[in-house]
Amino acid sequence: PFCPAPRRALGVNFSAMSSIVVRFVGPVRRPGRARQIEVDRSALVTVADLLHHLGYVEHERDSLSVLLDGHRATPGASLGAARCADILIAIGGG
Repeated sequence: PFCPAPRRALGVNFSAMSSIVVRFVGPVRRPGRARQIEVDRSALVTVADLLHHLGYVEHERDSLSVLLDGHRATPGASLGAARCADILIAIGGG
């Protein structure tokens, strides 16, 4: 999936390493009205850190799937150099 390059927001120029684009896919609860936001990643190390930063409590995190640059990531996975995180409700099926 395409992830846009970081852009200038609120007078701050974000570099690829200082921010991560977060996209909310489908009927997932999000911290505001926007379906896509840029988050300062300076204090974030793992996917769990990102979800906590976005306001998801532990029982909500269990029902979410996170894709980093299009690849499924576990809560303990490092954000590393990922440019984009997609957050969606985990749905099972057969």
